[in-house]
Amino acid sequence: MMLLNAATFPIVRLSYDQGPAGTADEAFAAFEALLDRAAPFVIIGQGANAETAEHEHDVGEQRKLALWSKKHKPRLREFVKALIYVEPSRAKRLGMRAFQIVSEKFWGYPMLVAASEAEALEMANGLLKSPSPSRRPGEAG
Repeated sequence: MMLLNAATFPIVRLSYDQGPAGTADEAFAAFEALLDRAAPFVIIGQGANAETAEHEHDVGEQRKLALWSKKHKPRLREFVKALIYVEPSRAKRLGMRAFQIVSEKFWGYPMLVAASEAEALEMANGLLKSPSPSRRPGEAG
């Protein structure tokens, strides 16, 4: 189950394997509460592999997730600067490139991959200082 922790907003922590499992509705409500703040934020994810976590949903859950994403895509694009996934393994980071493209199309915001927590925080702070939600670190603007 996906858990969001906004204690350090605008840096929001995402974990897949910590604490008691909640329901999908609780996860959607938590995400909507973040969007309701109407302020840009960055999600830093850790835990279970993001690819496998996304594919653990049954067909009904996948449909619900897709409808939620579609309904909220304008606000997701506006307020979520990026999801930065921390993956220490270079091979796994390289292997996530195709998934990053799928994730961005599905959610409407970029998925970036960092080698460490420190790198993720550096990327997040750079994104939060950037005036353009579409600009990524390293891209000319």
